[in-house]
Amino acid sequence: MFPTVLHSAMLAPPEKRRRKNRAYQRASRARRKAGLHRCQLYISGRAYEGLIGQLILMGQLTDSEALDHRRFEAALTAMIEYQGAVKWAG
Repeated sequence: MFPTVLHSAMLAPPEKRRRKNRAYQRASRARRKAGLHRCQLYISGRAYEGLIGQLILMGQLTDSEALDHRRFEAALTAMIEYQGAVKWAG
């Protein structure tokens, strides 16, 4: 039998698992305290391309940055944050 990641995690000492859980809980509490909420969105490819185009035209992303999914998510987050916090809540 070959060890797998799941098998290794199951055999890990409880302290190691507790440390990971504590770090996750600490980060989770910090996000809640900061008032952050997680939103997971599913959008069509057409909408995705449209958002990329909009962010590029607005100067939030360059063509090369648009290829990096994390940068796209960060720019989209900033755009939604601006629209929700400044434009509509103001």
